[in-house]
Amino acid sequence: MKKLFLIPVIILFVSVFFSCEPKQENTPDAFQDKSVVSDLSSMKRGYSDLISTLYTEIIEKNKELQALEDSLKNLKEETFDKTEEANKYFSNIQKFYDAAYTYVELIQDSILREKIFEELSENENTFNNKTKNLMTLLGKISEKQAELNDAHYALKILLTMKQNEDYQMNNLPDTASVYGLKEKYDAIINLIQEKIKE
Repeated sequence: MKKLFLIPVIILFVSVFFSCEPKQENTPDAFQDKSVVSDLSSMKRGYSDLISTLYTEIIEKNKELQALEDSLKNLKEETFDKTEEANKYFSNIQKFYDAAYTYVELIQDSILREKIFEELSENENTFNNKTKNLMTLLGKISEKQAELNDAHYALKILLTMKQNEDYQMNNLPDTASVYGLKEKYDAIINLIQEKIKE
């Protein structure tokens, strides 16, 4: 429900943003840069994607969005600083228990193995109960991070979609020249087919 609530909020923000923006007919630099790729598989290899490039152009001209991006950056850095120690702590504890249970399986004496297993399980349960509140809090922060990322992606799409619409309207290629090219292909294909029939 919270994520569904974000959708009208983001759309309202975008509507207000563009109602306050002066109308521009200049083609965004991103659409003129041939080095920019929009293939998501290329994004994974480290290339810049078109939406991020367009969005960067937008925020460079808008102080409100610049402030928003600064807030996002600061929040990510603060989150890392305040959760790194706890995440490392839980990771190390989990590594211990994983290794300990592996060792338990190496004990050949079934009675001793069962005894050690029970003690280890009790020890792990005690630890989990002791740190339950902190683990729950970290889980909620992780959920908030995902929610924020979703909203940020949606904002980028909606803001740059307007730029894309303007580009579509102002840069529609001349179909007559393309159609003439098709006719040339048809003529040569027909000529070749006639030669094949001879």
